[in-house]
Amino acid sequence: MYLSKVMIRGGACRNPYEIHRVLWQLFAEDADAVRDFLFRVGKSDWNQAEVLMQSLRKPEKMYDTAQILGCKEYSLSLQAGQQLRFLLVANPIKMIKDEKGRTDAAGEPKKCRVPLVREDDQRAWIERKFQGAAILETLAIDPVFPLRFRKNKDDKAGKIQQVNFQGVLCVEDVVALTALIQSGIGPAKAFGCGLLSLARVRI
Repeated sequence: MYLSKVMIRGGACRNPYEIHRVLWQLFAEDADAVRDFLFRVGKSDWNQAEVLMQSLRKPEKMYDTAQILGCKEYSLSLQAGQQLRFLLVANPIKMIKDEKGRTDAAGEPKKCRVPLVREDDQRAWIERKFQGAAILETLAIDPVFPLRFRKNKDDKAGKIQQVNFQGVLCVEDVVALTALIQSGIGPAKAFGCGLLSLARVRI
């Protein structure tokens, strides 16, 4: 895997879904490629956004609107029982039945995503996500300003409620935790959610 710091400038900074599209363009063209990167937006304003990106492929291209400030290989060396600091900006949700009684193509009741806003529910959600992979020893939960976006100019504005989770975890299962790191945690990955960052605990 690779970790890259990318600076994005221009109108894309005003729409998180456009940031996702710009990041796609940093990789070699491949008609069969599926999204194999996660990202998190750091410092940003209306003109530029600093993005941390984790990817299976190495980004190779640069444009006027996107510059790769740094890129390094990211090799995991996890051990069971290891304590690590973690940071995760995620979109904790639950699924409920569509209130209007609509059904999908198979005739099953449609379900809608609803954000979890109570801290107790958010805590239970993140604990479920880490179940079998890591034990959360400390956990701080902070709400983040909602993300507002449009996939297309004519679409209605959408909203994603982000939550910042951070603390200390203890590795329980190396394979399971590695899978979480590679795949990301929770929905809204195309909007900058789900990237799990780990660091050693300072003694």
